Amino acid sequence: MMRKSAVRYLFVFSIALAVVALVACSTSPESSGQSSGQAGEQKSFVPSLDAATKCSLSVAGNYDNFEALEAEFDKFNTYYPDVELSYTKIDDYKNLVSTALDSDNAPDIFFAFDYMLESDAYDALFAHAENLSDPALNIDLSCVRPSLLCKDEKGECLMAPIFTSASGILVNEDIFKKEGISIPTTYEELLAACDAFNKAGYPTPILCYNEPSAYGNLVGEPMYTDASKDPDMVKKLNSLDPSAGEYMRPVLEKVSDMMKRGCINLKVCNELEDGYNALILRFFEGDIPMALCSADTASGTAKRESQSDAFTARPFSYALHPLTLTAEGACLLDKPSVQFSVNKKSKNLDMANEFMRFLVSTQELNDIARAKRLLTVTQDLAYDGVYAPFSAVDPSRIIATHEVGLADDVTIQYRVAAYQVANGKASIDEAIAGFGTYAL
Repeated sequence: MMRKSAVRYLFVFSIALAVVALVACSTSPESSGQSSGQAGEQKSFVPSLDAATKCSLSVAGNYDNFEALEAEFDKFNTYYPDVELSYTKIDDYKNLVSTALDSDNAPDIFFAFDYMLESDAYDALFAHAENLSDPALNIDLSCVRPSLLCKDEKGECLMAPIFTSASGILVNEDIFKKEGISIPTTYEELLAACDAFNKAGYPTPILCYNEPSAYGNLVGEPMYTDASKDPDMVKKLNSLDPSAGEYMRPVLEKVSDMMKRGCINLKVCNELEDGYNALILRFFEGDIPMALCSADTASGTAKRESQSDAFTARPFSYALHPLTLTAEGACLLDKPSVQFSVNKKSKNLDMANEFMRFLVSTQELNDIARAKRLLTVTQDLAYDGVYAPFSAVDPSRIIATHEVGLADDVTIQYRVAAYQVANGKASIDEAIAGFGTYAL
């Protein structure tokens, strides 16, 4: 049997060269330039290399572990039993992946992210990335939703999306039923629900990890909704023009309003010691109606059900629901969360491309998303399990974030400004005046 490993490397400067050997994972954003085949018409995988090929392939990224990928390794080994596949986590991934790719033992496949395409700092990383849309590779990207695929300036697809995420509220549906409160689908309904839960004596209507990055789950939807309607707004925001801070006012006013109405009790939120594990376990105590989070957090709930004595003793129904700060209803922000790139300097490039050809298919992408408990990137998008409530989002309100084109720096400005206002560290006017100066 092939060995599969999930090794975590702590990077210390004195051993940086040893560490860079085990690097990274990648991603791909684009839909054109694909080879033959339409979505839903893909054929079963047919190996194109010698089944007796012996080699090793390494995938590297920033996940602590990746059991869902290891399940795909097992499937791939049914076609190529002598290919050894492994996954490695790189600490401080975004700063060390480029160095690792230049090492003698560089990874064959590595994580990549949209924001990296926006920065010259990652030119060295993409210098290693295979053009996955090259017809000669026969990687059929047609199964992927076109809005999730992006190209570089040369029109090449350097990363393939593997998962998408979503922002929303993790809802204890049993509490809503018990109190006779409707799960909110508009901003006014959200405020009304929070008022009702406060009157009923719940610790906080909405739980959140009180750090700037977490506020992206709150402000992302109105930010992208507004920007998607106004290309000039996008240009001005991306330039970090100080006057563009005024675009944040409607969002920040609602954040301020929510805090005044007691939607988020920061005393309860500040008791959380870490953003991922602690938020889920606190939610599983069973007395929190809603928790602000992303699908990346929601994906970890299943594992932690058995870790919570409270949930084990008193299980309840929960799901990730859309969250909106508008009167029109919720949107789904369609954004890849993990993407894979192939190291074109790989010693086993043909097999690395073969693995990608295997993985990038409706069947395997759906399977790995289901195993990881994240949303699939395929055109055959199904909202099941914890994400079932997103099926109610009107297709016209699905926003492809890549097509809107907001730079990562813009999302940081909104997140930090919202955090400042929510915590009383700045007035709305002061937070707006700080636009362009914020960093996470």
